[in-house]
Amino acid sequence: MLSQGPRTRAAGITLIESLIALAISAIVLAAGAPAFGRWIRDLEIRRSAAALSAALQIARAEAVARNAEVRLSLSDAAGRTGWRLSCVRVSPQCPDTLRRQTIGDEGGVRWGASVPTTMPGFDTALTAGAGLPARISFNALGAAPDVAAGTAVARIDVTHADDPQARRLIVQVAAQGVVRVCDPAAATGRPERCE
Repeated sequence: MLSQGPRTRAAGITLIESLIALAISAIVLAAGAPAFGRWIRDLEIRRSAAALSAALQIARAEAVARNAEVRLSLSDAAGRTGWRLSCVRVSPQCPDTLRRQTIGDEGGVRWGASVPTTMPGFDTALTAGAGLPARISFNALGAAPDVAAGTAVARIDVTHADDPQARRLIVQVAAQGVVRVCDPAAATGRPERCE
């Protein structure tokens, strides 16, 4: 015979508790969505600045390795990302096109460029497409003498077309050929600050 002992209530979550948890989750997600979107745009900007910096460093290395003048061209007047790496004087050892990143519209990242003679302060952003098309050449010693002469790009601002408030990064090229990515919003004294 079965004994009938005291009944215990089964543990679980009620419908009301589930609805409250869903409501709280929806509020948290709604509050965090804009910050998440900004974080994604900042990542896109950082990735584009790093890729552009790498392309400039590859151009410099190719110039030294080939003992020839190599040019990186930014050709899209709208500021969309893309570049072409070529030899200034074409020869069997130095072809017309070494590498290229096709101009695409995968995201809202845009570039704006400036030569040293017209470069504004770092607190002023270059508009997308400003100064483009443009180019920068590296000689066989890895230097960029046209930067010193004021005729080649010395600064490229990386921004986002969909969010003017997104982080802006700057890729700088010195006459010695040194390439640097900096953040104009970084605190004074920080190594990543543009100066």
